[in-house]
Formats: sequence, structure tokens, C-alpha cells
Amino acid sequence: MRNALERLEKKFGVLSAPRIVDYVICSSHAFKDRGADWKINQVFGPKSLERYNSDKGRVYFEDKWLKSAELTRAGLLDLIIDKSEHPKAKFIFVQSEEGTKLRLLNRDVGFVICQTSTLGWSPLSEACAQCNYIDKCKRETQNKYPEIFRLRTEYVSKQ
Repeated sequence: MRNALERLEKKFGVLSAPRIVDYVICSSHAFKDRGADWKINQVFGPKSLERYNSDKGRVYFEDKWLKSAELTRAGLLDLIIDKSEHPKAKFIFVQSEEGTKLRLLNRDVGFVICQTSTLGWSPLSEACAQCNYIDKCKRETQNKYPEIFRLRTEYVSKQ
């Protein structure tokens, strides 16, 4: 199986959960009528990668097959996705925004630039810690990005 994943990564780049689910669905669908007449190395072998890469029309039939078993790609994907971290947790602090936030810091025009070009207030931002507009910025961040604001305030309360 490791070799299959390495081949998949070499062919398509970074492995994502949706790509792994699609590959497994493609392989499973191809072997669905064989009963016990198959081996695991066939399912994850080079021919399976060729099949996955070559026939894009297969998705319609795979989805029809999944539906007959009351399954969906999204449902299968949901089974393997790591839910231990919120998908927007990476936005608690965005290092690349620091330069923009520091530009014209503590000026009206700097506040406008910050609000236009960044995700607003962040508890880990040195620029935000120095900013005179922090309260106004927090309100704007909460209005524009409520979920990110919630994650940021939770982060602060946990520290």
C-alpha cells in the first residue's frame, strides 16, 4: 500500500484526503464483481493507478454504485478527515500579514489598509499589540470573520 501511495503522490503531487478517497473508490469499484478472486496488491498496483488516471467517465458509475450502497464520496471523506483541529485554525495567526499590518501603523490610512488586506485582529500579532485601533479592529474582525474571531478569542482564553 505504501508503494501505491508513493506512486499516487509522484503522479499527482501532494496527497489529499479527497484524492485518497477517490483512488480507493476507483479501485474498489473496479474489483466489486470479483468476489474473493482478487489480491490486495492488485487493488493498489500500478494498473489501478492507470485506471484511476485514465478514465474520468468512471466517476459517474462509481457514484451510482456508491448511491446503491447508500454511500457518498463526501461521507467517506468525512470518515478519514482529521477533526482534531479546526480547518480554520491556521488563520489564528498569519505571519505573512505582519508586514501589511505594520505599514502605516496607528494611522487612519494604515487601519484601512489593514482591514482591506488582512484578516484583521490576531492575538499573536505584534503589530496588533502595538496598534491604537485594536478595539475597533476586533469589532471589524468579528463582523467580517466571525468564525476566525471566535477561534482567536478561544485561543486567548486558553493561554
